[in-house]
Amino acid sequence: MPHVSSYYAASVNQKSHFESLSSDIKTHVCVIGGGFTGLNTAISLAEKNYDVVLIESEKIGWGASGRNGGQLISGFTFSDYFSKHLSSEEAHQIWKIGAVATDIVRQRVNQYGISCDLKEGFIEVAMNASQMRELIERKEDWQTKGYKHQLSIVEESSLKDHVISDRYIGGLIDSGSGHLHPLNLCLGEAQAAKSLGVKIYEQTKALSFEAGETVTIHTKEGSIKAENLVLAGNAYIGNLQKKLRRMIFPASSCIIATEPLNDKMINETLPSDMAVCDLNTILDYYRLSSDRRMLFGGRYNYSGAEPDDAGIRKHIRNRMLKVFPSLENLKIDYAWSGNVAVTMNRIPQLGKLDRNIFYAQGYSGHGVAPTHAAAEIISNGIVNEDKSLNILNRVPHVQLPGGKWFSSPAMAIGMMYYQFRDLLSNYIK
Repeated sequence: MPHVSSYYAASVNQKSHFESLSSDIKTHVCVIGGGFTGLNTAISLAEKNYDVVLIESEKIGWGASGRNGGQLISGFTFSDYFSKHLSSEEAHQIWKIGAVATDIVRQRVNQYGISCDLKEGFIEVAMNASQMRELIERKEDWQTKGYKHQLSIVEESSLKDHVISDRYIGGLIDSGSGHLHPLNLCLGEAQAAKSLGVKIYEQTKALSFEAGETVTIHTKEGSIKAENLVLAGNAYIGNLQKKLRRMIFPASSCIIATEPLNDKMINETLPSDMAVCDLNTILDYYRLSSDRRMLFGGRYNYSGAEPDDAGIRKHIRNRMLKVFPSLENLKIDYAWSGNVAVTMNRIPQLGKLDRNIFYAQGYSGHGVAPTHAAAEIISNGIVNEDKSLNILNRVPHVQLPGGKWFSSPAMAIGMMYYQFRDLLSNYIK
């Protein structure tokens, strides 16, 4: 199956193609999933001289890694679980993962010369006083913990230097975060992996696997015997591993890309060319592309069903116009969606199913940087024991019974509650 008809697919630097697997092979490590987690796990292991095979059921970057908003945001999780349930040393260990996550992406881009429109600049915006306090507290907390990038609170009087909208009362600029072209990053990382000797197979769906001293992975026309297996299917794990599927809620996130903006339009919307997102649970996120299009996105549903083109255009355009009414006459050139894996506690899920079977999933829509950090953790865990992996492996994760028939309606009900809470908070701001 080709990439979805998105702005990203229409503006790739170079299309890539990898053959499908049609034989029985052996390897040190088999990685299932051709997104950021899988590719970067493969790269990290290949750099350590491991023999790696990566299989992808569709095309490299076909899932969320190649469809997302392109926002490169620091932080591994914004949940307070670790500060409440772990020792201060362990909680700080997890915080440090997120503090360097964007640096891992920049290092990989620079090391392998990946052209992906990487640009510094991100502001998180507050819609009410409670959210503004959250940003101020986060700035103070991160600076106390030693975050090396500059954090700057933006008061309402200065906000329009960056975001010209009446919906917000302030924000927090993080110089360590930014934005990029995610599909070009993903395809560039695939070429990097290939250059290191990683064997990549597209259109190769893992049908099942058998655990053991050697793990056997079965595909339609071949098989792989591996000393270690990494499951990196995320929202598209499907029935390959039912426990992992029950731990996540695939949620549809949608994006539109407008025609290019002229100078006047840019000066009336995003004059400093920063990526932006708000703090609502059902949030808006947006930025300008390198060719000056407005890329505007947000959640659409929590059923896992991907909406049609007309529904995306109408729904996301209406949300864009609430933020930027001046863009009313702008043409929408592209509209697309994809599933992200949301977890009940909003913590990425990393761990082991067996001694030699590893997994990483559940970035809850905040995955460009955390996937790269997770890949480092998983690869380190394969080479030797990893402290961060051991901590994350102990985190309890809710498994809802009934698979998608129960989890999707339950998630939808939960999100209705949070949406109502967001509306109430914004109403009384």
